[in-house]
Amino acid sequence: MKNLSLAVTKWMASGKPGWNKAVAKLEKLQIPGNSNYAEFFMALRTQILYGAEFERMLAEDPSFKKYSLDYLAERNRAYYADILPTEPGSNTGYDFSFGNPDYSVKRFGKKKGQLITAIAHNMHTFRHYVRIGNYHEARTHAEFFFTLYGLWQKGITDYKTWHQAYLSLIKGDLKKRMLASIYISSNPEFTLYRDLLSSSDFKDVRYLFRFGIYVDPKTWKLAQFIAKYPQKDLRKLAKYHVQAFQDAFKRKNYSYADKQYASVGYPMGMERLGLMLLEEIEKLGLTATIGDPDITGANEQYNYDNSQNSALYYSQDYAAEVYEVYKDTLKKLAPLFKKLCGGVYVDTFGKKPFVPVIKSSALRYSSKQDKILREQQARLGKLYLDNFPRKNTAGSMISFPHPEIGEDFEAIFKDTLELNYLDSMHYAKLQENIISLLDQADYVHIKGVKGNKTDIKIKLHPLKNPKKETNFENCVADMNIPVGEVFTSPQLKGTNGVLHVGDTFLNELRFYNLKLSFKDGMVTDYSCTNFASEEENKRYIYENIFEPQQTLPMGEFAIGTNTKAYLMVRKYKIEYLMPVLIIEKMGPHFAIGDTCFSHEEDEKHFGLISGKQMVATENEFSAKRKTDPLEAYTYKHTDITLPYDMLAEITAVKADGTKLPIIKNRRFVVPGTEELNKAIEEAEKL
Repeated sequence: MKNLSLAVTKWMASGKPGWNKAVAKLEKLQIPGNSNYAEFFMALRTQILYGAEFERMLAEDPSFKKYSLDYLAERNRAYYADILPTEPGSNTGYDFSFGNPDYSVKRFGKKKGQLITAIAHNMHTFRHYVRIGNYHEARTHAEFFFTLYGLWQKGITDYKTWHQAYLSLIKGDLKKRMLASIYISSNPEFTLYRDLLSSSDFKDVRYLFRFGIYVDPKTWKLAQFIAKYPQKDLRKLAKYHVQAFQDAFKRKNYSYADKQYASVGYPMGMERLGLMLLEEIEKLGLTATIGDPDITGANEQYNYDNSQNSALYYSQDYAAEVYEVYKDTLKKLAPLFKKLCGGVYVDTFGKKPFVPVIKSSALRYSSKQDKILREQQARLGKLYLDNFPRKNTAGSMISFPHPEIGEDFEAIFKDTLELNYLDSMHYAKLQENIISLLDQADYVHIKGVKGNKTDIKIKLHPLKNPKKETNFENCVADMNIPVGEVFTSPQLKGTNGVLHVGDTFLNELRFYNLKLSFKDGMVTDYSCTNFASEEENKRYIYENIFEPQQTLPMGEFAIGTNTKAYLMVRKYKIEYLMPVLIIEKMGPHFAIGDTCFSHEEDEKHFGLISGKQMVATENEFSAKRKTDPLEAYTYKHTDITLPYDMLAEITAVKADGTKLPIIKNRRFVVPGTEELNKAIEEAEKL
């Protein structure tokens, strides 16, 4: 891989002279007039020069020790000022940004305005390019500015010419750009972020600004909190998380003995924990890869508005070109991928749920493009897994509150930590009592309380040998922390009914009164009440849960048993802020999309306590992998939970009609699970 790393590094560095030349030229450029185009070019010029400013700051003092915190915060905010939400009464910010389709369409008309928005969004990247040393991209984008500027100076502003120039930017050096992108995210020889963490003083939050990405002031609080967190306690947490990663391998009967690399992911503000996770991973004899921290971004509406800008050029020909480039790239990186074994990841929760404004001005894929995307997704997914098979890989995820959750942040953090440390084997024994009843059932019937329209029957796979086979996985704290669920992949034929959740947080978006209808395991209809019109609601659900799939199968049914999580959530009144990792353990949940055993259906999985073989590893949808692999997977898996307080009953029903209650009126009624009701009873007193 050394030769490949050198080639990528050389390619990125090759643009440095051209970048310097472009910056010098821009610094002298005087943009005439005050027309729409003049304002647009001034905005782009500002972005490029802010990138150059950040580069100079890094060159002068890579540690940022010479700059005051106030100065760093001011310069960081200045770079993102045009996309930050507009304050009441202000005439700056996102409402007046060319990255906002409403604003650009108003200034240039719909077609040209959408193109202008896409260009502005694409050009908001210079800090990132100089941070990672990709001067080829920095130079290319700066030169694109001069291409458009030259056209304008000649009076050439027609859509066709500008659109062609934009396509040239997008498609230019596609092969090398993709190679560099995957190299940076996957190759441990790219050590920028490892070096940044290793050289940071976590007690001084100025280190956050060295990443060159938006720093939310509330993230400072998280960084300061983690910096003051007792060393031994944070180390214990890192060890626990990595041990869960090891346990995931043992649980799957896999081994990482022939692997070399594992990845570490963490949210901005938790760099100290990220570094400890890296160190613990390397104690296993693995080299850890680590990238830039996860962030929400400066403005979620901006991200949402620009999420489908590729509709400007997405076509069958473009998809085919991307496929060939991706295929060639994976071939070059195959030796690396064969040595990757998964990793450990940290997430946060508690940020204010985002409900976007649906804009008719924003670019959206056509039905034809959706079809191309659907086919491309399947082809790229298969290509990736052919080169990076799931065999002998595992991952472990854990989640903690973000300070944005409110004044109870530190108390919630403490309680969340206690949840994460719950005894796995104790819960496994409790859950085995539930599985023993479920394995007698033909189907499971779930009904909501009065006012909740949930009424659904989940069809289970037949067990040929109940003494040696099981339908349900006894899930503890390894891949998904905290502990607490039993799950299965339902049989689609016979899975029918309605799932209704009053208020839920999915894919970082909030949904009100989400209702899904199922016929033989496939979603046949859906609705919510986020917006005034049914059309807007359906579009919102489609774009953020289904797209580009037209429908999705029921991939998973589970019963969460972590009633202590339910008590914590009720205690702080934070139900709508909880992440999937925790809320899925607080009642029955249903995943639409692929099963939990996606691409591992033919591996053998055994019960943690019973030792029985798991037979429900596929459904009729994923079974198509044997005849038509491109139609067997959706590459989606969205968990939707019905909380205990919305639940009237969960009943296992045998083939002869005999009913075996699991939960009745918000209480577990399976013998041996009585202790789970204590937390529910406490929650109801709050």
